[in-house]
Amino acid sequence: MILVTGATGRIGHVLVKELNKKYGRVKVFVREKSNLKPLEGCNCEYVYGDILDLESLRKAVEGVDTLFHLAAHINISFYDKKKTLNTNVNGTKNVLKVCMEEGINLIYTSSIHALSTSDYVITENSKLCTDTEEKRGIYDQSKSLATKEVLSAMEKGLKTIILIPTGVIGPYDFRPSSFGLGVIQSVKIGLSSTLEGKYDYVDVRDVVSGIVTAFDLKKYGEMYMLSGHLLDMKTYIEYLREFSGMPKLKPLALVKKSVAIFLGYILGFFSKKSAITPYSVATLHSNSNISHEKATRELGYHPRDIKESLYDQYIWFKDNGYF
Repeated sequence: MILVTGATGRIGHVLVKELNKKYGRVKVFVREKSNLKPLEGCNCEYVYGDILDLESLRKAVEGVDTLFHLAAHINISFYDKKKTLNTNVNGTKNVLKVCMEEGINLIYTSSIHALSTSDYVITENSKLCTDTEEKRGIYDQSKSLATKEVLSAMEKGLKTIILIPTGVIGPYDFRPSSFGLGVIQSVKIGLSSTLEGKYDYVDVRDVVSGIVTAFDLKKYGEMYMLSGHLLDMKTYIEYLREFSGMPKLKPLALVKKSVAIFLGYILGFFSKKSAITPYSVATLHSNSNISHEKATRELGYHPRDIKESLYDQYIWFKDNGYF
Protein backbone atom coordinates (compact mmCIF):
# COMPACT_ATOMS: atom_id res chain seq x y z
CA MET A 1 0.00 0.00 0.00
CA ILE A 2 1.15 3.52 -0.83
CA LEU A 3 0.78 6.52 1.52
CA VAL A 4 1.02 10.11 0.27
CA THR A 5 1.64 13.14 2.49
CA GLY A 6 0.85 16.58 1.05
CA ALA A 7 -1.81 14.94 -1.12
CA THR A 8 -3.90 18.12 -1.45
CA GLY A 9 -0.92 20.24 -2.49
CA ARG A 10 0.30 21.56 -5.83
CA ILE A 11 1.97 18.30 -6.87
CA GLY A 12 0.28 15.93 -4.44
CA HIS A 13 -3.22 15.62 -5.89
CA VAL A 14 -1.88 15.25 -9.44
CA LEU A 15 0.41 12.49 -8.15
CA VAL A 16 -2.48 10.73 -6.39
CA LYS A 17 -4.48 10.63 -9.62
CA GLU A 18 -1.52 9.11 -11.48
CA LEU A 19 -0.90 6.55 -8.73
CA ASN A 20 -4.60 5.62 -8.89
CA LYS A 21 -4.23 4.87 -12.60
CA LYS A 22 -1.20 2.64 -12.12
CA TYR A 23 -1.62 1.16 -8.65
CA GLY A 24 -5.25 1.62 -7.64
CA ARG A 25 -6.33 2.85 -4.22
CA VAL A 26 -3.80 4.78 -2.10
CA LYS A 27 -3.77 6.16 1.42
CA VAL A 28 -3.58 9.94 1.80
CA PHE A 29 -2.44 11.56 5.04
CA VAL A 30 -4.38 14.79 5.57
CA ARG A 31 -5.21 17.17 8.39
CA GLU A 32 -8.73 17.28 9.83
CA LYS A 33 -9.39 20.73 8.36
CA SER A 34 -7.76 20.12 4.96
CA ASN A 35 -9.66 21.24 1.87
CA LEU A 36 -10.19 17.94 0.06
CA LYS A 37 -11.57 19.45 -3.16
CA PRO A 38 -8.37 18.69 -5.14
CA LEU A 39 -8.86 14.99 -4.36
CA GLU A 40 -12.46 14.77 -5.57
CA GLY A 41 -12.87 11.69 -7.74
CA CYS A 42 -9.67 10.07 -6.48
CA ASN A 43 -9.56 6.52 -5.12
CA CYS A 44 -8.28 7.30 -1.63
CA GLU A 45 -8.34 6.02 1.90
CA TYR A 46 -8.22 9.14 4.05
CA VAL A 47 -6.03 8.96 7.15
CA TYR A 48 -6.19 12.02 9.39
CA GLY A 49 -3.30 13.45 11.34
CA ASP A 50 -0.27 15.71 11.04
CA ILE A 51 3.36 15.02 10.16
CA LEU A 52 4.27 16.91 13.36
CA ASP A 53 2.27 14.34 15.36
CA LEU A 54 4.44 11.23 15.43
CA GLU A 55 1.72 8.94 16.80
CA SER A 56 -0.74 9.86 14.04
CA LEU A 57 2.00 9.10 11.52
CA ARG A 58 2.65 5.70 13.09
CA LYS A 59 -1.04 4.84 12.75
CA ALA A 60 -1.13 6.09 9.17
CA VAL A 61 1.69 3.81 7.98
CA GLU A 62 0.01 0.59 9.07
CA GLY A 63 0.08 -1.74 6.05
CA VAL A 64 2.17 0.75 4.04
CA ASP A 65 5.30 -0.29 2.11
CA THR A 66 6.04 3.00 0.28
CA LEU A 67 5.59 6.58 1.47
CA PHE A 68 5.56 9.53 -0.93
CA HIS A 69 6.46 12.55 1.20
CA LEU A 70 5.40 15.88 -0.34
CA ALA A 71 3.93 17.71 2.67
CA ALA A 72 5.66 21.05 3.14
CA HIS A 73 5.04 24.68 4.00
CA ILE A 74 5.97 26.78 0.97
CA ASN A 75 6.76 30.27 2.12
CA ILE A 76 7.96 33.28 0.10
CA SER A 77 6.74 35.82 2.69
CA PHE A 78 8.23 37.49 5.78
CA TYR A 79 5.92 35.53 8.03
CA ASP A 80 5.57 32.07 9.61
CA LYS A 81 9.31 31.33 9.80
CA LYS A 82 8.90 29.02 12.78
CA LYS A 83 6.05 27.15 11.08
CA THR A 84 8.13 26.75 7.90
CA LEU A 85 11.11 25.26 9.74
CA ASN A 86 8.94 23.10 11.97
CA THR A 87 6.86 21.65 9.15
CA ASN A 88 9.61 21.15 6.61
CA VAL A 89 12.40 19.97 8.90
CA ASN A 90 10.80 18.40 11.98
CA GLY A 91 7.92 16.99 9.96
CA THR A 92 10.39 15.32 7.61
CA LYS A 93 12.35 13.97 10.60
CA ASN A 94 9.14 12.33 11.83
CA VAL A 95 8.50 10.80 8.42
CA LEU A 96 12.05 9.45 8.35
CA LYS A 97 11.69 8.05 11.85
CA VAL A 98 8.59 5.99 11.06
CA CYS A 99 10.03 4.84 7.72
CA MET A 100 13.18 3.62 9.47
CA GLU A 101 11.18 1.97 12.25
CA GLU A 102 8.83 0.14 9.89
CA GLY A 103 11.16 -0.51 6.94
CA ILE A 104 9.07 1.65 4.60
CA ASN A 105 10.54 2.89 1.32
CA LEU A 106 10.55 6.69 0.90
CA ILE A 107 9.99 8.77 -2.23
CA TYR A 108 10.88 12.32 -1.18
CA THR A 109 10.07 15.48 -3.12
CA SER A 110 12.58 18.18 -2.24
CA SER A 111 12.93 21.54 -4.04
CA ILE A 112 15.39 23.37 -6.24
CA HIS A 113 15.53 25.93 -3.42
CA ALA A 114 17.39 23.40 -1.27
CA LEU A 115 20.45 23.58 -3.53
CA SER A 116 23.24 26.11 -3.78
CA THR A 117 23.23 28.37 -6.82
CA SER A 118 27.01 28.79 -6.83
CA ASP A 119 27.69 26.21 -9.58
CA TYR A 120 27.47 27.48 -13.14
CA VAL A 121 25.08 24.61 -13.88
CA ILE A 122 22.95 23.38 -10.98
CA THR A 123 22.73 19.57 -10.90
CA GLU A 124 22.14 16.74 -8.46
CA ASN A 125 25.79 17.12 -7.45
CA SER A 126 25.42 20.75 -6.34
CA LYS A 127 25.83 21.42 -2.63
CA LEU A 128 22.89 22.07 -0.35
CA CYS A 129 22.55 25.79 0.30
CA THR A 130 23.06 25.27 4.06
CA ASP A 131 26.49 23.78 3.27
CA THR A 132 27.66 27.06 1.74
CA GLU A 133 28.07 30.68 2.78
CA GLU A 134 25.00 31.78 0.82
CA LYS A 135 22.43 33.90 2.66
CA ARG A 136 19.08 32.41 1.74
CA GLY A 137 15.43 32.71 2.76
CA ILE A 138 13.70 30.58 5.37
CA TYR A 139 12.08 28.27 2.80
CA ASP A 140 15.45 27.52 1.16
CA GLN A 141 17.00 26.82 4.55
CA SER A 142 14.15 24.55 5.62
CA LYS A 143 14.16 22.45 2.43
CA SER A 144 17.95 22.22 2.50
CA LEU A 145 17.99 21.05 6.12
CA ALA A 146 15.19 18.56 5.43
CA THR A 147 17.00 17.18 2.38
CA LYS A 148 20.15 16.78 4.46
CA GLU A 149 18.15 14.65 6.91
CA VAL A 150 16.85 12.49 4.06
CA LEU A 151 20.35 12.01 2.64
CA SER A 152 21.58 11.00 6.10
CA ALA A 153 18.79 8.41 6.41
CA MET A 154 19.64 7.14 2.93
CA GLU A 155 23.26 6.63 4.01
CA LYS A 156 21.99 4.65 7.01
CA GLY A 157 20.18 2.24 4.72
CA LEU A 158 16.70 3.73 4.14
CA LYS A 159 15.58 2.94 0.60
CA THR A 160 14.95 6.42 -0.74
CA ILE A 161 14.56 8.34 -4.00
CA ILE A 162 14.88 12.14 -3.96
CA LEU A 163 13.18 14.24 -6.65
CA ILE A 164 13.99 17.94 -7.07
CA PRO A 165 11.49 19.99 -9.11
CA THR A 166 12.10 23.60 -10.10
CA GLY A 167 9.30 26.22 -10.27
CA VAL A 168 6.07 24.25 -10.76
CA ILE A 169 3.43 25.57 -13.18
CA GLY A 170 0.61 24.13 -15.26
CA PRO A 171 -3.07 23.32 -14.65
CA TYR A 172 -4.90 22.05 -11.53
CA ASP A 173 -3.63 24.91 -9.38
CA PHE A 174 -6.42 24.90 -6.80
CA ARG A 175 -5.03 27.06 -3.97
CA PRO A 176 -3.44 28.72 -6.09
CA SER A 177 0.38 28.64 -5.93
CA SER A 178 2.53 31.80 -5.76
CA PHE A 179 3.18 31.51 -9.51
CA GLY A 180 -0.54 30.99 -10.08
CA LEU A 181 -1.34 34.06 -7.99
CA GLY A 182 1.04 35.97 -10.23
CA VAL A 183 -0.85 34.80 -13.32
CA ILE A 184 -4.20 35.80 -11.81
CA GLN A 185 -2.95 39.19 -10.61
CA SER A 186 -1.25 39.91 -13.94
CA VAL A 187 -4.45 39.23 -15.87
CA LYS A 188 -6.57 41.26 -13.45
CA ILE A 189 -4.37 44.38 -13.62
CA GLY A 190 -4.29 44.35 -17.40
CA LEU A 191 -1.00 42.72 -18.48
CA SER A 192 0.67 46.09 -18.93
CA SER A 193 3.80 45.51 -16.82
CA THR A 194 5.94 42.81 -15.29
CA LEU A 195 9.17 42.33 -13.39
CA GLU A 196 12.53 41.85 -14.99
CA GLY A 197 14.09 38.41 -14.58
CA LYS A 198 13.65 34.77 -15.51
CA TYR A 199 13.55 31.31 -13.97
CA ASP A 200 13.27 27.63 -14.77
CA TYR A 201 9.69 26.36 -14.69
CA VAL A 202 8.34 22.84 -15.10
CA ASP A 203 4.85 21.47 -15.67
CA VAL A 204 3.27 19.72 -12.69
CA ARG A 205 2.33 16.81 -14.96
CA ASP A 206 5.97 16.34 -15.97
CA VAL A 207 7.07 16.44 -12.32
CA VAL A 208 4.57 13.73 -11.48
CA SER A 209 5.67 11.67 -14.47
CA GLY A 210 9.27 11.91 -13.26
CA ILE A 211 8.35 10.92 -9.70
CA VAL A 212 6.29 7.91 -10.78
CA THR A 213 8.87 6.74 -13.32
CA ALA A 214 11.65 6.86 -10.71
CA PHE A 215 9.41 4.80 -8.42
CA ASP A 216 8.49 2.33 -11.17
CA LEU A 217 12.16 1.81 -11.99
CA LYS A 218 13.06 1.44 -8.29
CA LYS A 219 15.80 4.06 -8.49
CA TYR A 220 16.54 3.88 -4.77
CA GLY A 221 19.64 5.70 -3.62
CA GLU A 222 19.33 8.23 -6.46
CA MET A 223 18.49 11.92 -6.73
CA TYR A 224 16.92 13.45 -9.85
CA MET A 225 16.53 17.05 -10.96
CA LEU A 226 13.10 17.59 -12.50
CA SER A 227 13.63 20.93 -14.20
CA GLY A 228 11.89 22.35 -17.24
CA HIS A 229 12.67 25.39 -19.37
CA LEU A 230 13.70 28.99 -18.83
CA LEU A 231 10.92 31.56 -18.99
CA ASP A 232 11.69 35.27 -18.82
CA MET A 233 8.96 37.52 -17.45
CA LYS A 234 8.63 39.58 -20.63
CA THR A 235 7.81 36.46 -22.65
CA TYR A 236 5.52 35.29 -19.85
CA ILE A 237 3.34 38.42 -20.15
CA GLU A 238 3.44 38.29 -23.94
CA TYR A 239 2.10 34.74 -23.80
CA LEU A 240 -0.69 35.77 -21.42
CA ARG A 241 -1.60 38.65 -23.73
CA GLU A 242 -1.80 36.20 -26.62
CA PHE A 243 -3.92 33.68 -24.68
CA SER A 244 -6.35 36.36 -23.51
CA GLY A 245 -6.63 37.98 -26.93
CA MET A 246 -5.54 41.32 -25.50
CA PRO A 247 -4.56 43.82 -28.20
CA LYS A 248 -1.02 45.19 -27.93
CA LEU A 249 -2.06 48.79 -27.33
CA LYS A 250 1.17 49.85 -25.66
CA PRO A 251 4.67 48.50 -24.97
CA LEU A 252 5.16 46.27 -21.97
CA ALA A 253 6.72 48.06 -18.98
CA LEU A 254 9.50 46.15 -17.20
CA VAL A 255 10.02 46.82 -13.49
CA LYS A 256 13.72 46.88 -12.59
CA LYS A 257 15.09 44.70 -9.79
CA SER A 258 15.68 47.54 -7.30
CA VAL A 259 12.16 48.87 -7.73
CA ALA A 260 10.69 45.35 -7.60
CA ILE A 261 12.42 44.60 -4.31
CA PHE A 262 11.08 47.84 -2.80
CA LEU A 263 7.61 46.95 -4.10
CA GLY A 264 8.03 43.43 -2.69
CA TYR A 265 8.72 44.79 0.80
CA ILE A 266 5.55 46.88 0.67
CA LEU A 267 3.26 44.20 -0.77
CA GLY A 268 4.81 41.45 1.33
CA PHE A 269 4.34 43.44 4.52
CA PHE A 270 0.60 43.81 3.93
CA SER A 271 -0.15 40.33 2.58
CA LYS A 272 1.22 36.84 3.15
CA LYS A 273 -0.23 35.90 -0.24
CA SER A 274 1.54 38.50 -2.35
CA ALA A 275 3.24 36.95 -5.36
CA ILE A 276 5.77 39.79 -5.30
CA THR A 277 8.11 39.67 -2.30
CA PRO A 278 11.85 40.26 -1.94
CA TYR A 279 12.22 36.47 -2.02
CA SER A 280 10.35 36.03 -5.31
CA VAL A 281 12.26 38.94 -6.89
CA ALA A 282 15.60 37.46 -5.77
CA THR A 283 14.56 34.11 -7.27
CA LEU A 284 13.89 35.74 -10.65
CA HIS A 285 17.44 37.13 -10.60
CA SER A 286 19.16 34.00 -9.28
CA ASN A 287 21.07 31.34 -11.21
CA SER A 288 18.48 29.42 -13.24
CA ASN A 289 20.89 27.35 -15.31
CA ILE A 290 19.57 23.97 -14.15
CA SER A 291 20.15 20.61 -15.82
CA HIS A 292 17.78 17.64 -15.96
CA GLU A 293 20.24 15.62 -18.06
CA LYS A 294 20.43 12.77 -15.52
CA ALA A 295 16.63 12.39 -15.37
CA THR A 296 16.44 12.44 -19.17
CA ARG A 297 19.15 9.79 -19.45
CA GLU A 298 17.92 7.45 -16.71
CA LEU A 299 14.15 8.11 -16.56
CA GLY A 300 13.36 9.13 -20.14
CA TYR A 301 12.26 12.49 -18.73
CA HIS A 302 11.32 15.12 -21.33
CA PRO A 303 9.43 18.20 -20.00
CA ARG A 304 6.88 19.71 -22.35
CA ASP A 305 7.10 23.14 -23.94
CA ILE A 306 6.76 25.99 -21.44
CA LYS A 307 4.16 27.81 -23.54
CA GLU A 308 1.90 24.74 -23.48
CA SER A 309 2.15 24.58 -19.68
CA LEU A 310 1.36 28.27 -19.23
CA TYR A 311 -1.54 28.07 -21.70
CA ASP A 312 -3.04 25.08 -19.87
CA GLN A 313 -2.70 26.91 -16.55
CA TYR A 314 -4.33 30.05 -17.97
CA ILE A 315 -7.24 28.05 -19.46
CA TRP A 316 -7.70 26.06 -16.24
CA PHE A 317 -7.93 29.28 -14.22
CA LYS A 318 -10.31 30.79 -16.77
CA ASP A 319 -12.59 27.72 -16.86
CA ASN A 320 -12.69 27.56 -13.06
CA GLY A 321 -13.54 31.22 -12.46
CA TYR A 322 -10.26 32.47 -10.99
CA PHE A 323 -10.29 35.60 -13.13
